[in-house]
Amino acid sequence: MVGRSASGFVTLGWLCAIAYADPVRGVVIDKATSRPLVGATIVIERGDIVTTDHDGYFTVELDPTIREVTIAAPGFRARTVTLPADRTRLVRVELAATSGAEVIEVTGKSPVETKPLSYQLTADEIRLIPGAGNDILRAVQSLPGVARIPYSFGGLVLRGTSPRDTAVYLDGIEVPLAFHFGGVTSFYPGGMLADLSLTSGGFDASYGRAQGGIVTLTTREPRTDRWRLGGSVGLLDSSVQAEGPLPKGGGMIVGLRRSYFDTILLPFVGTSTPLPSYWDFQLRTSWGDPKRGGRITPMLFTSIDVVTGNDIVVTSSFARAAVPYTRQWGPTTLRVVPWIGQNQLWYEDKATAQKFSRPTFPGGVRAELTRDTPWGHIRGGAELSGGFLAQWEANFGSDIDGPANLKGDTTLWWSDIALWNEVRVKLDDDRFAIKPGLRVEYFGLTGELVVDPRINIHQQLGGGITLRQALGRYHQPPTPGDMDPNNGNPQLDSSYVDQASLGFDAQLPYDILASFTAFFNYGRNIGVRVPSPHPGGDVPELSLGGLGPTFELLLEKQLGFAIYREDIGRMRSAGGELQLKRHVGTWFTMLAYTISRAQRTDDPRVSDGWRPFELDQRHNLQVAISKQLRRWRLGARFQVVSGNPYSPERLEDTGAGEGLSLVTDPWGGVLPTFISFDLRVDHRWHRRWGDINLYFDIQNIVNRRNVEGRELDWDTNAEADILGLPIVPFIGVEFLPLR
Repeated sequence: MVGRSASGFVTLGWLCAIAYADPVRGVVIDKATSRPLVGATIVIERGDIVTTDHDGYFTVELDPTIREVTIAAPGFRARTVTLPADRTRLVRVELAATSGAEVIEVTGKSPVETKPLSYQLTADEIRLIPGAGNDILRAVQSLPGVARIPYSFGGLVLRGTSPRDTAVYLDGIEVPLAFHFGGVTSFYPGGMLADLSLTSGGFDASYGRAQGGIVTLTTREPRTDRWRLGGSVGLLDSSVQAEGPLPKGGGMIVGLRRSYFDTILLPFVGTSTPLPSYWDFQLRTSWGDPKRGGRITPMLFTSIDVVTGNDIVVTSSFARAAVPYTRQWGPTTLRVVPWIGQNQLWYEDKATAQKFSRPTFPGGVRAELTRDTPWGHIRGGAELSGGFLAQWEANFGSDIDGPANLKGDTTLWWSDIALWNEVRVKLDDDRFAIKPGLRVEYFGLTGELVVDPRINIHQQLGGGITLRQALGRYHQPPTPGDMDPNNGNPQLDSSYVDQASLGFDAQLPYDILASFTAFFNYGRNIGVRVPSPHPGGDVPELSLGGLGPTFELLLEKQLGFAIYREDIGRMRSAGGELQLKRHVGTWFTMLAYTISRAQRTDDPRVSDGWRPFELDQRHNLQVAISKQLRRWRLGARFQVVSGNPYSPERLEDTGAGEGLSLVTDPWGGVLPTFISFDLRVDHRWHRRWGDINLYFDIQNIVNRRNVEGRELDWDTNAEADILGLPIVPFIGVEFLPLR
């Protein structure tokens, strides 16, 4: 359930010890989310009671003359239900939340943890955000501190850092490719998600190798009472999910998703246009009890992207296998996550017989030990990770002009070792707590030993207000491709960002949850492209913004090409994030606003001044509202974002006698403000086995053609607008089994 904890225990026994009792089986669920209510109480007219189990089910044996029962749960309105004449039917009972009860938690208000403000989403909450299209990482783009990406492209830009600076973890395992090609959707379906947490900065010492923020995804535990089957059918893809019991008390949840976007568009665009498609597969099992021998949760997940056009085929894929283990001894908890994987990039041009392939084989183990004490806790851990970057496997014919330095004769081995520790000390009945931490890490690629001190503090001021402060250093090594001796730079060192934030979260009158965070980041040794000293190496153009450099930022980590860089850049960003949220009864409203400024310096040999970041957006305002109307839910989102900076161009007579010349005003322009209005409509049909949910998630419903870029029209010597996406409908049907 969301926003509350159910109470009570499963009560077994007979309610009526009579010879001709009639069994009645039912399920109690939250009307707003269709989640089962654990510990709901069923009261018989003579005063006997029974409570629902961990799946929300109950079974009672009643005299046929008993026609009504009363059902209640903490935080919900009690309801008297008339039993059906046919006692073999499953009784489905929906309870509505009492006025003012929190049903959805989007902001991370955690008074028992000393950490910076973070934002949480569940699978049900993701469905409430118009414009997200039921996608978990697209929903993150509606939260404060996250920049808007042109054309709704995939990528997470947090507080002015690059997409490559954000790490995404699934159950403690880092995911290399969070979005599919083109950013159509993320790699993970929401139906298997328990929750999502976004920390834009200031995270503690338990995570490393990321100098921006982190997104952590947690797979929900599989149900073990019976097998369930669900899925979805949409315009872009379809999925199927199954979960149920395994021998010896285990459970399993498995999901498969396949897109057919390429098949739908092919008749309209022809074979000359590259079209994307993708596969996703997830498997998670679970056995054991953490308090009795430990819990083991073997898992496997993979993602495959294919872009095909004419004779060109580009395939990018990754796979991960892991065996997480959790063990508890009273106040002590141990968690160990060993994992292995493979990343693969494949290119083929059948017309010219060109082929290119280069796999990477990463792996590692992460161990964490926590000891709770009356005064706080002690937590520490170790990480060992590494990998092997295989040599190029290329076939370029002699008549093909390929990069001269792709020799296919280099490989890279690396291993990273990290030790970290933190101590949380609480004072004044936990109204004040401080949590210093230290992370020491050896980067095998660069041969560096780095030390990252971090500290988190919180104070509860009364009136429901909690202050939070975070300060720390965050190192990030270069990618293996950037260190490749062929076309890369083996002399690179890691970059780092110093982060500071001060914020508060509060419960305001009228059930309004509010949070605000001010932040400042300053980074050094940022890798930037410079002229390559390799024979035949390219001479990169000075970064002047625009769609090309922006998309390169989004794809550089995903594609993993070797690019010659030097660690001579700097970055800085500052701003504030505000969120207001109110959820009372059937209404849900949320406001997210970010004001920020992000800047970069590139090659100081060319320019030592600060320039705007490619996705520097001064203002980002989003307002979402949703209303439950019996079986219908209506929602809308309004978004206003400052335009991205760019460099205007024009033709001008410079007086040199050479006619008109191209003149560029570096970073001298800003695109028009982006404005979008999204609409979402859901309709549910309740069935005995679960729900059928039909949704219409219409992005840019007013069909406003926002300006995403500008280019010079050489014929008119005027700038021509590059328009954004028109109205984009996401239409689908979900089959949601009772959970």
